[in-house]
Amino acid sequence: MKAAPLSYNDRNSLAQQQQRLKFTIVNKFVAKALGFISEGFRKRAVGITAPNAAVAANLDDAITGTWPDYQLDYSKTLVSNGPVDLPYSPSASNDNTTLSLTWADNSGMGNALADDKVMILAYNGTKQQAVYNTTLAERSERNASFTLPTAWTGDTVEIWIAMQRQKDNETSPSSHIATITL
Repeated sequence: MKAAPLSYNDRNSLAQQQQRLKFTIVNKFVAKALGFISEGFRKRAVGITAPNAAVAANLDDAITGTWPDYQLDYSKTLVSNGPVDLPYSPSASNDNTTLSLTWADNSGMGNALADDKVMILAYNGTKQQAVYNTTLAERSERNASFTLPTAWTGDTVEIWIAMQRQKDNETSPSSHIATITL
């Protein structure tokens, strides 16, 4: 059994404050998309949890701004990572709260398989809420639709796509494909 230290020296330097703020920003985002991120980083989490792997992947690259006005750059934020190839030309558009997704089927090119599943994540930064589907469609289907909450009407929503291989649960790196206003 260890004794509590007699004193604790936390200088709380500027560098520590900056890193803690970055860590807080990334952690808050990861917590809101936890289910999706747990799938997307499951195989990348060696010796750590999937959410911790996601935080590590985003801590340096996805934060922009200057102290103390840091923010998450959604276009650089990874919500999935792995060796599976993304589909070509993914895009998203919306008609009210219905999200329409399209992509080119690149099955047979690289390691892309026709039955890889499309994973979609939608994040509302205003409400700090996420909705997702990790088995929305197969790569070979080339399109899918996804319904967003009606409570998000008028809000800006960030959209990511990734792929998941069913036989081994490997995933692709995610791609931020759209910022839409409902």
